[in-house]
Amino acid sequence: MKSSKCAQCGFVGWSDAEFCKKCGASVSSAPADMLESPGGNFTPSYSSYEAAPAELKTGLAITSLVLGIFFLPTIAGIVVSVVALNKIKRYPDEYGGKGLAIGGLVTNIVSVVVLVPVMVIAAIAIPNLMAARRAANEGAAIKTLRVLHGAEQTYQATKGKGDYGTPSDLQGYSLISADMAREVRSGYRFKLEVFPAGGGSPAAFTVIAVPTEYGSSGRRSFFIDETGVIRGEDYAGLEASKTTPPVNFNQRYPDRDSEMSRSSRYGDDN
Repeated sequence: MKSSKCAQCGFVGWSDAEFCKKCGASVSSAPADMLESPGGNFTPSYSSYEAAPAELKTGLAITSLVLGIFFLPTIAGIVVSVVALNKIKRYPDEYGGKGLAIGGLVTNIVSVVVLVPVMVIAAIAIPNLMAARRAANEGAAIKTLRVLHGAEQTYQATKGKGDYGTPSDLQGYSLISADMAREVRSGYRFKLEVFPAGGGSPAAFTVIAVPTEYGSSGRRSFFIDETGVIRGEDYAGLEASKTTPPVNFNQRYPDRDSEMSRSSRYGDDN
């Protein structure tokens, strides 16, 4: 049997009763289970219309973590992490991601501890490695000039009939290797020019070597001719010439104008 509730006092009784047994008022025939109960766990209907809580901002926290993970500027990562934690503490209803911010702070601190020694070592080692590379390339260039000079002297005396040979001539008679005949080798570009005898001028040749990448592959430019004097100087990547100072100022080089002078100079050295 269905029940009904008194509109006056709220007493619930049988639906067939005409009057409330508690207050004597007329009883409505509406079922009690359709009426709202004033007690219990009743939730007002208007609560369903309350706005959902706003989503917390986590952009700063995520940014700090990304900076720490990918070893990007670590000081910036630490600053972003601290700012994120400060905002989360002061505005908890607006900013979130505390765990991400802490993770970003830790990873950025670890990055500083790891990267700073590496960067210091690199700052010391890289210039030394570059200097060693330049020295090796310059040494290889000087060696090439000596080999070419020796090959030219042999070619003139045996194959050239008094003249000097081009790189292809020297290679053709196996006086130099194919690698030695290349225009570019060991960070230097070589240019060999031959001047045949004529018009009262003797045969001559020159070899010029310049760095392919000035400052990286080498600094000094070099020059050698039939006299055998190797000359070199830092010309910022420009070509050296016969007026360039000799590579070793303490060494006495043969005088190209007088065989007697050459002999006396070597005699003084001995």
